[in-house]
This record gives sequence, structure tokens and C-alpha cells, in this order.
Amino acid sequence: MNRKCARCGRLLTNKTTFKASDAGPPSADICPGCGRPYEGRTNRRGTGAYYASEISQLGPGHLLCLAVLNSTKARSFESGLRLHKLWLATRQFCESIGRRVPTKGGLSGRLSELSGLGLVASAPNETELIDPASMKFRSREKSRWYLTALGAV
Repeated sequence: MNRKCARCGRLLTNKTTFKASDAGPPSADICPGCGRPYEGRTNRRGTGAYYASEISQLGPGHLLCLAVLNSTKARSFESGLRLHKLWLATRQFCESIGRRVPTKGGLSGRLSELSGLGLVASAPNETELIDPASMKFRSREKSRWYLTALGAV
């Protein structure tokens, strides 16, 4: 995806933009050409990969994620798997069939793409206030990946 500044037309990449804490909202990036803040994220956090609509067919990594989630019957948040448990189940599955084991980061990327397609979901977690003075928050438990109605077989 090639992003351009709406004002000056300059190509925006991670190397050409810089974060600015006093130039707008905390999530704003600044265009180096004109200095105008713009919104970096185009979709809400947790909705999956923004480019998921461009995926025309599922690759072997996607199918592997769906197979492992289906075999473990992860159909709700309660029965869902955390990323580490899902990676361990995937590793065991891959070793049993003689397939290359994906990295945890690669698995996370495929899950994000499947989430953007609506086949899997990761429920938002509740957060708790750790330190009221500094307003530090921490999630109570890690997110869990599970199948939606579209992804379940």
C-alpha cells in the first residue's frame, strides 16, 4: 500500500514520517513535506489486516491456522487458544506430517489476515488499572484466537 499525503502528495513510509507527541493526537504521524498530521492507522485495532480484502486465495499458512483451530475445536473465547498454545499445537501438527514449522510471528500474521477476512477472531480483553498516579493499564489475560461461524468446519 503506497500512502500519500493528501495535502502535498509526498509518499509516506515509516522512514519518511516521524511521530510527534505535541503536533496532534498521540496516534498522529507528521508528513515531512508539509508538516501536517495525518492518521496512520486506517482500521480499528483488532479488526485484522487492512489488506485482507485484497487476498484472493488462502495460502498454506492460512490453511494451517484453520486446520489447527478446527482440530482443537476453538469456537469461542473460552475454548480459544492463546498465541503460544496455538503455535505449540501448530508445531506438533507440522512435525507429525513432516511440514516446515512456521515462526510465531508468521503465524500471528496469518491469523491477522484471517481475522480481516472474518474467518477467525480475537476477543478484546478487559484491562485493569495498575497505577492510578501514572494511569498505567494492563490487560487481565492474553487474547485468545478462535473460529467464527465462517471459519468453522
